[in-house]
Amino acid sequence: MSRLMTFITRYTPAPDENALLKHVDGAGKVDGSVVVALPIDRWTATREVNSFEGHGGGLTFWDGRMKRCESTGKREPEEIVYDTRSGDLAFIDRAVWHQANPITRGTRWALVIFYKVER
Repeated sequence: MSRLMTFITRYTPAPDENALLKHVDGAGKVDGSVVVALPIDRWTATREVNSFEGHGGGLTFWDGRMKRCESTGKREPEEIVYDTRSGDLAFIDRAVWHQANPITRGTRWALVIFYKVER
């Protein structure tokens, strides 16, 4: 396995900074990614302001499974939502649609690593 890219993302409640909506990492050029939820930022605001509790965030995945909508009866993609906390780690396989969910308060940081599997 080889690391292709490593970077840190920051999310704030500001427009266009509060989420990274539905996407696939690396446009098919990576075999997977690792996302680590970093500790809350204690320098930009108080612990209460940057608390993860009740202010959004986390990850949503769409892995291709379908479910039947209770209200319409139609089949739709199943959403898998993870309410991540500081220190949580997500391994995301290639070509899996996912998003960093919007936050409404505080600052969130995540370490992201794209990798390629050597065959």
